Amino acid sequence: MGIGVFLLSVGGKLKSLLPLLKFGKFGGTIISLAISVWAYAVFYPFEVAIGLVVMILIHEMGHVWAAKQKGLPVTAPAFIPFMGALILLKRQPQDAVTEAYIAYGGPLLGTVGALISYGLGFATGNEVFFVIAMIGFFLNLFNLIPVHPLDGGRIVVAITRWLWIVGLVVGLALIIYLQSLLLLVIYALFVWEIWATFRKRKQGIKPRTIAQGLAVPAEIFHENGVWIPGESHRRALFFRQYCDLESKNLYVDIEFPGVGLIGRLENFEGQIERVELIHTSRLEQDPSFVKMIVEMTYFVSSEAVRQKEKRYYQIPLKSRIQFSIAYVGLIALLVYMMIVTFPYIDQLPGIK
Repeated sequence: MGIGVFLLSVGGKLKSLLPLLKFGKFGGTIISLAISVWAYAVFYPFEVAIGLVVMILIHEMGHVWAAKQKGLPVTAPAFIPFMGALILLKRQPQDAVTEAYIAYGGPLLGTVGALISYGLGFATGNEVFFVIAMIGFFLNLFNLIPVHPLDGGRIVVAITRWLWIVGLVVGLALIIYLQSLLLLVIYALFVWEIWATFRKRKQGIKPRTIAQGLAVPAEIFHENGVWIPGESHRRALFFRQYCDLESKNLYVDIEFPGVGLIGRLENFEGQIERVELIHTSRLEQDPSFVKMIVEMTYFVSSEAVRQKEKRYYQIPLKSRIQFSIAYVGLIALLVYMMIVTFPYIDQLPGIK
């Protein structure tokens, strides 16, 4: 409320403050981090609030590091007070091993950060570092519960999805014990995801639609003496769907009458029935290109869904064993460190 009153009081002067908020690529991260520290500091000592946010940041950077190792671009971390933080993958993993690897990076690096805080407690004699370490151990242990969208739910896909049943039982027990609204929301999302997956398997062939943007050079229209369509012009387009026998990749070539090929989609799964141009505009970044939005109507059979899922979860035995050892070992370490750290927390008045 205080921030709101301040913004209203400065009125038009707010525009002059905007340049100060531009920190480049990580501007949103810095701002959301500062807001989170302020929010936690309302309820906890300032040092603990900073430590909590740092523990969350280290955890998220573990995901960033793991994603970079796998060559997947990610967004900068965004902090959400009392909910934690998140990063978004700009390109989804193509197999369960990659998904588990990226998920494991967060708790792994987060545990390292908590251990460093624990060591600083011994080195400096400052009990606050033990509090921060305890927070780090708890946060990373909590994230290892085998429930989507927590990290544990994504890690166990590389072991066995039967562990999701364990997650359902443990999650329900923790909801009853902790009376946590956040965990209840996560649990409900997990149950819905399982139900949606089951329902998708049972569904027959149903039509779907998807919009796809194509960046097309304007010169190919001029070269062929064809007018560039108006913004609201709609028309059916030619398309060709095929599989390259050498690479085994699936392709969809989209063609405009009188012009020829204007776009190619790779590894599009589903049987296309119709492709229609629905919008055309100039690209703001480069006016020599036009942006053409096409709408595709296609079918995906339940068998195709099952085959795709089978390929995704086809995991070598060696990887299953490695992730099993890493997952159970990290849980054991975090439980042990929480037990070791708890006496230091108990001795610190005012922080429970």
